[in-house]
Amino acid sequence: MTRIILISLLHRLSPQFPIYPVAQLLPQLSEHKGEVWLPPLSTPDVAALRAKVAPQAQREFASLATGWCDFAASDSGDTPELDALASYDEEMLDNLRLYWGSAAKINHPITDNLFELRRGVVDEAHGTKLADAWERQQELRFTQLMSAAQGQDLLCFVEVEAAYWLRQRLSEQAEIELHIPAL
Repeated sequence: MTRIILISLLHRLSPQFPIYPVAQLLPQLSEHKGEVWLPPLSTPDVAALRAKVAPQAQREFASLATGWCDFAASDSGDTPELDALASYDEEMLDNLRLYWGSAAKINHPITDNLFELRRGVVDEAHGTKLADAWERQQELRFTQLMSAAQGQDLLCFVEVEAAYWLRQRLSEQAEIELHIPAL
């Protein structure tokens, strides 16, 4: 059975949530001897992780850029759907400020549920083109991991907004032991 350790990254949200410094993630690297999967981002947390992983062990996930939706500004709406997304995003960030009182909660199922719900609002606001691109790229990431997981353990760092999708799919695989570490 292959063990996959999946850890959420705050990447662009890091400055707003200092309770989850990248230094807290580094022990996972020293304990892991196999491949380390990282998102194709140039954020400080990903750069710090890349600097600590041997180049031969680094792997890069497919980009989610074609299906990505940044957090909406409160005045961004040209349609009722975009207004709803902006309102949801503002409320969600406020709720996360309260809920994320400790780093452990960032990798918690409640966080995954919040981001899965947000994705539904995003898809409603932006339509099927963005939703289809998101699903396609998430499926590509899943395929990457399943191809790499041929008997070796994997350590994966995934954007917090996207982690729910991989956790859900990986947990459905009988040959995968999904592990979410307590940080």
